[in-house]
Amino acid sequence: MALQRLAQSYMKVRLTTTILVLTLGLLSDTWAQEGGEGSIPPVVELQGEAAPQDQTESSEDDSEIEAVDGTPESEEGLPEMRKPGEVPAMFRDDSKLDESLINQELGINIYTAPSINKIFNQLDNLPAIPEEYVLRERPEKLSTEPGQLALEMGYLMADGFIAVRSGHMNDIKPIALELARFGKALGVGEPMNAHSASLLENAEKGQIEEFKRNLANTQEDVNAELVSLRDPDLAHLIALGGWIRALQGATAAISSKFDARQAAVVFYPDGPAYFSEILSGLNPQTAEKMHVDHMLDLLKKLTQAMELPDGALPTAEQVESLRGIIQQLTEATARVEK
Repeated sequence: MALQRLAQSYMKVRLTTTILVLTLGLLSDTWAQEGGEGSIPPVVELQGEAAPQDQTESSEDDSEIEAVDGTPESEEGLPEMRKPGEVPAMFRDDSKLDESLINQELGINIYTAPSINKIFNQLDNLPAIPEEYVLRERPEKLSTEPGQLALEMGYLMADGFIAVRSGHMNDIKPIALELARFGKALGVGEPMNAHSASLLENAEKGQIEEFKRNLANTQEDVNAELVSLRDPDLAHLIALGGWIRALQGATAAISSKFDARQAAVVFYPDGPAYFSEILSGLNPQTAEKMHVDHMLDLLKKLTQAMELPDGALPTAEQVESLRGIIQQLTEATARVEK
């Protein structure tokens, strides 16, 4: 699997970097001992960041730089470049990097499984989502295709967050019950059941941040269960469903009260580009049943529509263009060959 090889390559690079740093550190000590007073040890770099040379010198420029779309930037002010197969910076939670052997083998770690919590962050600081986009008609019957079930679970997680954010506390209970139902069908019912009561309590008390964290923990536990079942594709599809639904809500909110700087957060071409890579690596039988070729065409259009010239802000017309593609993608994800 392509993502498996990428994850293994990434860990090899990290090991090589660590060895290089230790070696340079020993050389630095030797330099200082032999060079005497006034000698200058070489600067040691770790993962591209120079070691501090003078703690007394500080500047406001030392704070993290962010691009207009909210993504991290390098010290030179340029957005971080995403490696092939790596989760986009906006969807990645580096604090929870899991380097366990089984996760490396299956390609399930923070670099190859987006954080639902990070994805939902694109809804923060946006206008209220219009009522007609808060509630979504959900399928009455469960699909027999695991990939479709995983996509729908991602949609449901986003439904829960959107409902809480919009004050629809009474809608959380049916969403939580649906999550448990889909989780059981996917073979991950225990993690879902364990979190359902907490999600309901967070909703009843209006604890939005706690609810988001609980959803993120739910996703992590479900991912861990999928790892044990050796089916990492489903973990990626859960994230895809959550991203599409969150993007649908975000663009509806932006259109209702357009502000170019707020709109810039959803013009993030690394998102659809990443999910295109995920879909391209699906099992051929699953891909055929889920009409992945059509989804890939729409993700390509979405990537192109999200690309903006350097320093440019999006227009209301460009947001409407995104909404049209997202609607088609939403419909495409509901098509499954029985």
